[in-house]
Amino acid sequence: MILLALLALVPLATSAFAPLLLASHKLVPGLQSEINESNLKPHNVTSVTNMLKKLITQCSSDAYVIVDQPGLTYEDLTDKKRDNWPFLINYLYMSSTIVGLPRIESGLDLDFIEDYIINTCDAETINVWHDDDNEVTDYYDVRTRVIKITLSPITGDRGAHLREHDELIRKILRKLPSPHYTVILTSTEPGNFHPTPDFIMSEQPENFEIFHDIVNNPKHNGGVEKNDRFHKVAPNWNPIRHTNDRYLTNRKKDEIHLFDYKLWEKNEKLVATVLVMILSLFMLKTLSVIQTIKQKFIKQQIPISKKTN
Repeated sequence: MILLALLALVPLATSAFAPLLLASHKLVPGLQSEINESNLKPHNVTSVTNMLKKLITQCSSDAYVIVDQPGLTYEDLTDKKRDNWPFLINYLYMSSTIVGLPRIESGLDLDFIEDYIINTCDAETINVWHDDDNEVTDYYDVRTRVIKITLSPITGDRGAHLREHDELIRKILRKLPSPHYTVILTSTEPGNFHPTPDFIMSEQPENFEIFHDIVNNPKHNGGVEKNDRFHKVAPNWNPIRHTNDRYLTNRKKDEIHLFDYKLWEKNEKLVATVLVMILSLFMLKTLSVIQTIKQKFIKQQIPISKKTN
């Protein structure tokens, strides 16, 4: 059956789907809900973009490293090829969030992802164009960075070339002032590979999944925050005491304004009671005045009647 399936695939053109590996120091739950559970079929580029947007919206990293490796395929990222990525493998073991997609449709817009990070996390970009870590200069401010690395195409000894690029990524990340970063590895110009039947991929995931022993192993990728001990916590400063600014602020808060709507709303029952009392007193006073005027008028009428008689 396997032989027949392979023969059926001979006339088919080779595929050019890009792989995508995502790893982040911080746990961002719910990313898998944005994409298909199975990797047997290529992932839709829209769902992958939505997954990345969900990750970025957290702004949980101090640097987002986007690596574009021309010619890359999922075959370069299987367990058999892990020796070509010693640094990347070590980082995966330390990551709290890992997503590996062997095949995604063409059209993933890395420029859009870059702009989304800039606009969402108030970041700025550092570009690496020439496989040179010196293109990333040291910086010490806390502003979020997008490190966009466009690597040279894979040529010659494929394994040696990938090991050089893995070392380049290591050198660049060592320059970052914070260990809190996210790595997105993919290819806008992926290499070609022969398609494989679904049942073979499901029976041999180690040959088709991205670093299957790590990405799909609950021991290493079980939705657990691994780096909470190193997460930055904002200091809880005590409020400033006995300063002129604080005095003026508190004084302004304590001021009572008669026409303050919130004050009237807060004391609605009391205000209603006072208004009813005022209205009642006004009515009683009015009745009293009317009664007094009426009595005076009657007294004036009595003498006139006596004179007439």
